Amino acid sequence: MKNFAINTVGGVVLLVLLVLGTQGSLLFSGLAVGAAVGATLLVYLGPDRLGIGLLLLATLLAPVNALKLGAGGNVTYADFAYVLGIGLLIPKLLTSSSKMPRLYTIGVSILFVNAMVVSVLAADPVASLTGFVRVIYAVVLLPVVFHRLRLSRNLLNAFVWAYVIGHIASTIRGSLMTGLLGGGRAIGLTTHPNFFGLAGQLAFALCVFLFYRTPHQYRWIVVGAAGICGLSVIQSGSRASLLCVAITVLIWPLVERTAISSYVLISFAALAAVAVGLILQDPPKGSAFDRLQGGGSATASSQARELLLTNGLEQFWKNPIKGNGWVTDILEYHNVYLEVGIAGGVIAVLGFLYVIASLIKPLFDEPVPNRLAFMGVSYAVFAMLGPTLYDRVLWGALALTFALHHRPEDEVDESETRIRRSVEKPAAVAAPEPTRTGRLAR
Repeated sequence: MKNFAINTVGGVVLLVLLVLGTQGSLLFSGLAVGAAVGATLLVYLGPDRLGIGLLLLATLLAPVNALKLGAGGNVTYADFAYVLGIGLLIPKLLTSSSKMPRLYTIGVSILFVNAMVVSVLAADPVASLTGFVRVIYAVVLLPVVFHRLRLSRNLLNAFVWAYVIGHIASTIRGSLMTGLLGGGRAIGLTTHPNFFGLAGQLAFALCVFLFYRTPHQYRWIVVGAAGICGLSVIQSGSRASLLCVAITVLIWPLVERTAISSYVLISFAALAAVAVGLILQDPPKGSAFDRLQGGGSATASSQARELLLTNGLEQFWKNPIKGNGWVTDILEYHNVYLEVGIAGGVIAVLGFLYVIASLIKPLFDEPVPNRLAFMGVSYAVFAMLGPTLYDRVLWGALALTFALHHRPEDEVDESETRIRRSVEKPAAVAAPEPTRTGRLAR
């Protein structure tokens, strides 16, 4: 009876919204039809499953930040899906008992308290607080949500694949627009080549995680996806992202110390040697290899970054302790650590370093490492060369690092363990008591 009543109410709401959708402008009709579909899904899936589905959709759209709601706005379809999904999952999130990692909690606490004090002292407190809200949305909200959801193994794999597939779709679009290579810097479905390159390096790092999560007979799919992600970084022309991909490959065998990781390093070194001998002789125009040699806009870009770095350091030293406020123009300096220092001073930099450390530390957990943390290493390097602090392209991937939970009682595939779990030794057999002699033996 209860299900019949729910279905009846849902059917009535659907009919009303569809009727409204036939009236008025095209935008109003689209919103009404979308609301009708959403109401139907809410009735049949329930808030939890629909919320997870919306977060999965948001993760798929995270690396394609050019898909925005309305012309000239800054709200993407990914943002829209994140907000709706999190809203539906609030009851589930409130009942979760998960606690964020200590390093992360310390870092975020420092950033928050610092931002409140800095904003009060800033020349424009409202602008500073508004700018920090964006940091809260990306650096705090998304990691906390994914941590408290405690996703199952298969569902976490689906989220990781969603980001990778979203970027592959962006790469296909970029290849169709500018050609495979040589057609200038590709942007895919992003707003800038640097965003495209950043999404590519993060998706490449995610493929390392997927490699260990995928059965041996299907790992060629992951290798192919990693190849496409690597190609997209070359297409983007981003020298910083190309360096980060190379570092990911180089640290893989150093961290894992396995035969397969060493094989990958040797293969990468061989391919790099071929690239130096062939590609660098006549690199495709606009590619990362071309810009490494100063081609295209590389020289002008390097000069502009040097000038911005000088200006940024001057801004930092004006207020190294209290900062200048979390205004949006801090993002122009192409060094995230410097941007945070300009905004909140040295104390904010300390808090941000704690957050970065919380993204890297899980990579060295034993016996089951969190290989999503390869992204943390990749971003820690990128942050020295790029301006991105809180875009959904970045934190739509990084937040997944906090979604992985390993408990001692969890069953883990042997390929995921870096060191085999030790087998408990049987309890020692108690030694027989010595034979008592003399008076005690009587």
